[in-house]
Amino acid sequence: MTQTDPADPAESPLGLPIRVPLIPGETTLSLLARTAAANGPDLPRLLRALDEGLDLPAEGLDPQREELLLSPEGLDRLAVLLDRDADQLSRALPSAHPDRVADVKAVRVEPWPDELGAAPLPACPLCMEPGAWLAATGHRWRPCPCGRRWLAGDDGGYLVDTAPVPDLGWALQRHRQLVHRVGPVGDALLADAHQVMLWWWVSVPRRRGPGRDGGRGVADVWHAREEALGMTRHRRRAAPVVVYPEAVTLAELMWSWEEQRRKRVTPAAWIEAVVAELVPAGTLTRQERAPLDYWLEQHRPEPAGKSSGRTAADRRWNHLPALHRRPTEPGPFRAPSCLMWVYGLPLTSVTAVCPRCDGRAPSCRWVPYPECTGLPDKRTR
Repeated sequence: MTQTDPADPAESPLGLPIRVPLIPGETTLSLLARTAAANGPDLPRLLRALDEGLDLPAEGLDPQREELLLSPEGLDRLAVLLDRDADQLSRALPSAHPDRVADVKAVRVEPWPDELGAAPLPACPLCMEPGAWLAATGHRWRPCPCGRRWLAGDDGGYLVDTAPVPDLGWALQRHRQLVHRVGPVGDALLADAHQVMLWWWVSVPRRRGPGRDGGRGVADVWHAREEALGMTRHRRRAAPVVVYPEAVTLAELMWSWEEQRRKRVTPAAWIEAVVAELVPAGTLTRQERAPLDYWLEQHRPEPAGKSSGRTAADRRWNHLPALHRRPTEPGPFRAPSCLMWVYGLPLTSVTAVCPRCDGRAPSCRWVPYPECTGLPDKRTR
């Protein structure tokens, strides 16, 4: 038998005849739950094959609530149990990544942290597998690569069927085109634009404020999408989805600013371009303009000069301000934003104050940022 041949089921500790497909980004406990469902043994039996002394919760196991953390020895046992190569599992499962495994002394089950961006996302049942769960890795939502569902980890996890709103499919295509054209900078700018649109969704009353489509306020456009998606009773859940097309438009405008901010183009001129594209009324209130001003405060005009970097994508990325963190994996909504307000929390107050900057740095005006950049240098203002 060669290394690539599947092992005889009798060689597996539990004799599992069916190997379920690996789903990139899946949680380890979700993979084991699918394996148990396909082969008959209950999930606790599979887990105890990894460690006989494993402490399991009395209320049962659920990938939606818990994750399995692997030690190096546990990963090797999992590879034998599933008839998979350990490196293959490390590439597919975030919790089996070498950096995570190295810090675990013994196999254990832990609940997902009770914080935004920690809960797993339900996998798309159309292109993945019903009942599977994906590691959020800090991201609360994202469109599925197939474009037919949005995945969200908030409120215990939910899916949004995007088929009734074709604008969402076109927005995903434009998002991909932007990333293909300019690299991960495109996804970072989309994250910024999405933050701005969520600010507007929270702050702008219906039938007033910015908008497009023949003069209709954007709040009306969003409400029409909520109705089409059947989510008028779950507007807060629908918000990240319904604002997506306008976020893509704003991200494209943000890229135009990135291209021009070394060419003496003024922030006022860029704001005018945003208004012309997104605001048929032609004006922005102070509240509506505020998130754009916060964004420009970080993406300031700069003197001409070349950014460092080996490739064009590297140079574009190195041109971004310090609060941007390069994504560790490809795909939409994988880059974090430099705008730190948190959808679902108050936009104008914080529950704690950063000890380094007293809440005055751009990173810490809403929530203290662990990597606070300190106060802005007045010489660059």
